[in-house]
Amino acid sequence: MNENHDRKSDRLTASRARILKAAGEVFLEIGFERTSVDQIAAVARMSKQSIYELFPNKQALFEAAVRDALDMGRSRLAFVEPSTNVEQTLSEFGEGLFRGFADAVNFGLFRASIVAATHFPELADELHEDRIARSRKLADYLETLMDNGTLQQADPLLTASRFGGLAIQGSRYFLGTPLSAERARQAIVRSAIGLFLHGYAGMAAIDDMDLANLTDAPLPPAIESKVAVRLSPEKVQRLMDAVLAEFLERGFPAAKINRAASAAQSSTATVYRHFSSKENLLRHVVEREIHTTSQVTLQVKLAGDAQTALAALARQVLDWHLMPQNIALHRLLIQESDLVPDLAARFYDVRVAVAGRALTSLLETHGLPKPNSAAIRAFYVLATFAARFLTLTTVPEPAQRDSYSGECARLFLRGLAMPPLREDR
Repeated sequence: MNENHDRKSDRLTASRARILKAAGEVFLEIGFERTSVDQIAAVARMSKQSIYELFPNKQALFEAAVRDALDMGRSRLAFVEPSTNVEQTLSEFGEGLFRGFADAVNFGLFRASIVAATHFPELADELHEDRIARSRKLADYLETLMDNGTLQQADPLLTASRFGGLAIQGSRYFLGTPLSAERARQAIVRSAIGLFLHGYAGMAAIDDMDLANLTDAPLPPAIESKVAVRLSPEKVQRLMDAVLAEFLERGFPAAKINRAASAAQSSTATVYRHFSSKENLLRHVVEREIHTTSQVTLQVKLAGDAQTALAALARQVLDWHLMPQNIALHRLLIQESDLVPDLAARFYDVRVAVAGRALTSLLETHGLPKPNSAAIRAFYVLATFAARFLTLTTVPEPAQRDSYSGECARLFLRGLAMPPLREDR
């Protein structure tokens, strides 16, 4: 009897592993909303009933599959081999982090954490803790350097997290930008190390970003329709607001155009007559949001020293980033970056460009070197704390935002390396 029980237990264990492997592949590739249990059953080559015998519903299967993938992802943590050569140690960590970041499992886990932030709070916390753990080895190394006077004092774990964000350029690659080749990644990491240790002025330029091209768009996108547009501007705006709210609340796969049309006191037929498909409608509302974003002007405070003024600008950028609709739109575009990669990438770049206009003005006003495109991207990553708040269910309080913004200004302007001692003359 025990032998039969053991055989049955072994079969259940093997079935569970097979199901979780298939579920992980499907969930991490196409997301929670687009995945059906039928698809998982097909990949696992099992019956749907066999899956339901072990997992009561899709939600339970998602949680189990993500945790299983998380265990695999932990084996891909960036490794830190401490040495007296700080640049080399940071380079090896940054490039290792980039390689892990490019891994399909880790990439899918980040998307999964966005779903978890909305539907599975305990799983979201677990995923967040895992991302923190990826910086812990580097934090221990940085703390040693701070204790021996090589680096200035700062919170080691938050500082390690900031370096990781710089090394992979925040959420840029989650938002449609094609992943850089190996040599370009190395250049990005070297540039991040330069800022991290010595501030922005010595950063090498790694790409060109035309701020004017991204932000000089005086008119919103036109409706490209084969029929004449008879909707008034007010009705178009009401419809776009309703459609955007539907996408942000329910996600693209579950969004219902008839529900949005009804909320805007319009008809579904009218919507499809002008946009022909739900994807075209998504593209149009995102293009409108990109245009609206491009017209934002951040205020530059001229009073005080450069670091104080920069901290105030970083706080503006952080507050702008943390607006609920902006967080929701980031999440939507990360989830749909395969569907609209060009728009997701442009949405990110326009926000960087808006921050870059203000940053350039502030630095020039204080007589400091003009930032290159790499420095502008780095400032945006530091000011928003990379992708940190895109998957959390709570946002930092005002005092914490002030602290983060002060750290951003200090790191951006000066870096963490101890300044060389001046000889008395």
